[in-house]
Amino acid sequence: MRTEVSPGPTPNLFIVGAPKCGTTSLYEYLRQHPQIFFPFDDEGYSRIKEPNHFCPELEILDKDAITDLGEYLSLYRGSEAALWRGDASTNHLFSELAAERIKDFRPDARILVMLRPPVDWMRSYHSELLRHHHEDIVDFHEAIDASEDRRNGLRIPQHTSVPKCLDYFAMSNFAPQLERYYRVFGRDAVKVVLLEDMVASPEETFREILQFLGVESSFRPEFRIHNETPGHGHLERFVTFVYKRLGVKYLVQLFIPYSARRKFLSLIRRKDLAKVAPDPRDDQLRERCAPDVARLSALIERDLSHWQLRPEQ
Repeated sequence: MRTEVSPGPTPNLFIVGAPKCGTTSLYEYLRQHPQIFFPFDDEGYSRIKEPNHFCPELEILDKDAITDLGEYLSLYRGSEAALWRGDASTNHLFSELAAERIKDFRPDARILVMLRPPVDWMRSYHSELLRHHHEDIVDFHEAIDASEDRRNGLRIPQHTSVPKCLDYFAMSNFAPQLERYYRVFGRDAVKVVLLEDMVASPEETFREILQFLGVESSFRPEFRIHNETPGHGHLERFVTFVYKRLGVKYLVQLFIPYSARRKFLSLIRRKDLAKVAPDPRDDQLRERCAPDVARLSALIERDLSHWQLRPEQ
């Protein structure tokens, strides 16, 4: 039975995830397009960008979710002129209910899914949860091993607002999540974007997204990276410390172009990475992920075998 909604503009474009796959950058690029509207608020940035309205079973706390329909629809007041009105809740991909609930709400919705290699994703997601105090197990593999306990309601961090989103391995099994959206919406309404393509060819990849949406495809934002999880190498930590000191950040941004700053950051990250010995536990985790990667590869008809290689390979 279709959900009755109040008169007024409603979202019809959903960036459903996965988190830490470039979704915030895509949100920032798309919301600058004159034919596309995404709600934005500096103070309540995360909750407004990701209202998590259609995934009630994940039990996300109110500070990171908007469960009231009236409050949710109020995000789109004044957006009547936009061709597309967006919601960028990345937990909607993992949710088992969101696809059907979105379809019930807006049968004509378009869906954007962003993905990356699962082990890389888990590491980035773990770092993000630690940074925002949703995670309290510092060791990455120990956090992975805690998944079964957490599915049973045990070892849940005290301050997390996303208690059902701490099962790293389940969340990184992208194939069944994508299949759910294909099944509910049909392939023509769902576009998959790989983070590696957005990084290597941002203009071409973004143009393809605009063509998928049927909007003016010559529009180009500045392709900055948003909400990037910091690296943990000693050199990057030192550079970040200096960069954030009073006055340094302003002067660097004033005199050094963004593209040059990105190249410098990439260089020091490569240097930090070269000093780190490969973790054999990562290889074991890749083996666990192999069936899902193969399933996803067949699903999107693209060779993803490189996702199973060590970063230096």
